[in-house]
Amino acid sequence: MYLCTPAADSQFPAGERPPRIYAYPRLRSPIHLLFIAWNPPRPYGGFWSLDRADTLRSELKSILQALTLIQRSGTEACFLDECLERGYYLIHAVKCWTDSRFPGFGRGRKRGDRTSLGEPLLRACVRTHLLDELDRLQPKRVVALGELPYLALRTRFPQLDPSFRPTEGTTFPPDRYALPWPLLYTCLPIPNPVPGSADRLPDPRSTPKTGHRSTPQNRP
Repeated sequence: MYLCTPAADSQFPAGERPPRIYAYPRLRSPIHLLFIAWNPPRPYGGFWSLDRADTLRSELKSILQALTLIQRSGTEACFLDECLERGYYLIHAVKCWTDSRFPGFGRGRKRGDRTSLGEPLLRACVRTHLLDELDRLQPKRVVALGELPYLALRTRFPQLDPSFRPTEGTTFPPDRYALPWPLLYTCLPIPNPVPGSADRLPDPRSTPKTGHRSTPQNRP
């Protein structure tokens, strides 16, 4: 069971506590690349669960293989195993909402749900879980996979510009934005991939020196 002990003044307008989330695996090495996804798409399912196919896992696997950040070919279990060995890890911005549609965000959203449900739930969950996870995991690099994870990070780092969009593949160098690690804000995976989107993933083997909006020819 994933423990959830919110502060006394935290208000959760929706969701379930404790979260019905598949347990994150134990770390095997320092985290070189931390991915922050939206929320689990179903109870006890998603990236780390092998009970069924997962779109995020399969697309991220293809991209990491294309960038030679993953060497082995084989089953999904082998992929997850190599991720742990190489220090690639994934957590969710929101833990207690286990449905593929997050209230007020994404396609088919209801405008009122964003301010009444989605944003308050995000703030409460970030305060309860994500901020502590970032301190505890101490990643060397972070990738925010979409709008919700980026908003979650802005809860702690309000200096991050709200005008940026995930389709721009923006990199944020830590010295310029007063961050503890380099950050990439992108939109992987998406149903209709943006040309060159695979080139936006940061290479853990290199050290970014400047920040910019990424392009297929200008890899972070």
